[in-house]
Amino acid sequence: MTSSDSPAEARQVPDFVAPLHEALLIQCESQQALPAAHTADTDNCGLVITAAGHRGYAGQVDAFGAARHLREKLGFGRPLLLDASRYAGKNRIPASAEFDATWIGRQRELGLPVLTDSGYVAEGDGAGIDSILERAAGLGDAIALLPLHLSWLRNPASRKMLVAKLADVEVPVALVLEYEKDPFSLVGVAAALMQIISAGPPVLLLRCDISAVGSLCSGALAAAVGTTTALRHLYPVKEGGGGGGHDESPMIAAVIKECLAYINLEKILFAAKADPDDVLWQCDCDACLRVPISLLSLHADERQEELAFVHSVNALLKVREKLLTPGSTRAQRLASWQAHCQQAQVRHMEVEATTDRFEPPKFLRRWQEALSTVARKERVR
Repeated sequence: MTSSDSPAEARQVPDFVAPLHEALLIQCESQQALPAAHTADTDNCGLVITAAGHRGYAGQVDAFGAARHLREKLGFGRPLLLDASRYAGKNRIPASAEFDATWIGRQRELGLPVLTDSGYVAEGDGAGIDSILERAAGLGDAIALLPLHLSWLRNPASRKMLVAKLADVEVPVALVLEYEKDPFSLVGVAAALMQIISAGPPVLLLRCDISAVGSLCSGALAAAVGTTTALRHLYPVKEGGGGGGHDESPMIAAVIKECLAYINLEKILFAAKADPDDVLWQCDCDACLRVPISLLSLHADERQEELAFVHSVNALLKVREKLLTPGSTRAQRLASWQAHCQQAQVRHMEVEATTDRFEPPKFLRRWQEALSTVARKERVR
């Protein structure tokens, strides 16, 4: 029996991460935790509260405080992780840096799975990966966080080394992929992720966007979608060591479910004016309340951001529910994900024909290329 013939939910995972099974998580900062928890308080969802990198230790304290409030005061019982985010920003620490015993202890105090406060794994830093994995395995109740330079997935020799290291140390891992844009828009990244998921221990994907759903179809234990652009990426440090690589004021975006894409609200408004009767703009989620999605852009900026992420999470949960049906096999889920990517491309092109502003995002094609390769290999077997 091949992995694609096996029930998708049959993968064995340690008890301490079992509640995360196939969860689509919301990744937020501490000040967003309350509204995010309201949205995440549903089946197959949960939270990743991320320390604000620019606030250092204070950001970690805030993240822990928000988690404690949700657990102990509000009784939030959905899966919950804490991300120290020491791998991000211009002052990021290296993979070899020691874990903070206080950070580890605080997670245990709340009864959470321990997510290591790992540093950044640079290109070629195999020793850093070994260090993180070995120390995480020694904790006994930890997920090894691996914030990776993208060469670890794109370079064949590096990818082979990474897969071998994960197989040698059987500890759950959480991947964060560094790139200035969507890493899944690049050739080979989706295929590499599927290889890592198939060959190694339980895998989580953090700081992601639409491809979080694709990773779940591929067999990932869980995947997290950021509430903001900054939390859907790990930006490289700029030349000269400054900044985090992203626009200081990124445009607010929302998911258009049938297009499988985050699209900025101004572009949505423009397209909806061109064809207001298109069902793309209709939604009955808690944010839209049957009002066209295009009207989100008419709210004040702060309200726009909150409503956009509530709408987007609801949309992605609906996609997840449709794709990850109980008892379905990995092969069935991947075939359905491929069909969704194909249909999303068609919908983009239909809108593009009337607006000239809806070019399909590259990740849709990259996933289809990767899945076609998987299908060919399965036929050869």
